[in-house]
Amino acid sequence: MKIYVAPLAGVTDYTFRGILEEYKPDLMFTEMVSINALERENEKTLNQILRIRDGEAVQIFGKDIDKMVHSAKYITEKLGVKHIDVNAGCPVNKIIKNGYGAALLEDPDHIKRILCEIRENIDDSVDLSLKTRVGYKGLKQHKLVGKIAEESGCKHITIHGRTREQMYSGKADWDLIKEVKENTAIEVIGNGDIFTAEDAYEKVKHSGVDGIMLARGICGNPWLIQEIREKFEFGEVKLEITPQDRLNTALKHTLQAKLDNPHKQFLFELRKHLCWYLKGMRHGAALKNAINQIDNYDELIELLEKAKENI
Repeated sequence: MKIYVAPLAGVTDYTFRGILEEYKPDLMFTEMVSINALERENEKTLNQILRIRDGEAVQIFGKDIDKMVHSAKYITEKLGVKHIDVNAGCPVNKIIKNGYGAALLEDPDHIKRILCEIRENIDDSVDLSLKTRVGYKGLKQHKLVGKIAEESGCKHITIHGRTREQMYSGKADWDLIKEVKENTAIEVIGNGDIFTAEDAYEKVKHSGVDGIMLARGICGNPWLIQEIREKFEFGEVKLEITPQDRLNTALKHTLQAKLDNPHKQFLFELRKHLCWYLKGMRHGAALKNAINQIDNYDELIELLEKAKENI
């Protein structure tokens, strides 16, 4: 049973992927990449988002077929990436209004053309996959899109069990994910509402999927990967996460962010990661409030060190 880490804009940055790497997910994505930004040779896209470690995968989003192919070729040939994913599932308004992400579900044939053109133009050694949702504008296209991914030469398809209109509300429908698995010959990866090892175990057993993709559940919780593995191997979670573990990881993340970004005075995105690590801790609210007032690595390190002493 495979465990993948989703491409999360503003979350799965280079430093956080380094933290997650310790827990050995089967596949890990960078933040998703705009084909338009890549065409413009956007500095943040090239130097920050596409800062690649060996084995990491990249998801691209857009609509124009030629640009999608160009982006896939650039990422695989120039950067050596061995796995390209096509985004047909992002529900965010600024993506949808341009016809990208889940809006592609309005025209499944266009999805097929994108996948076929990419598959034809990248090396056979590079894996191709598709990430999507179960529906858009009232149409449930999940089984059709599963067959399209299969026929287009994808290694797997990832299905999020919500429609675009649901965004992240309500519950992911794993019955629909199960339907894709039962009607598709390629690997199916399930996504949606996996916040605990028990969530993963129940959903995999119910749907029969080949793996899961972790998204919001991994935020501030890299231990979830190990907990899921333990649940499947031993039938229970043996790992116990203490406040000390949380503070140690927050401190490690801070030190690594400083090393990874020598040309930046401070990485403001770091604050949200630290607050996620400390969620649920006693006196965590006061500590998080202090973190959000600091814009200096050394002050943050001192604050976290003192918090460890006071546990």
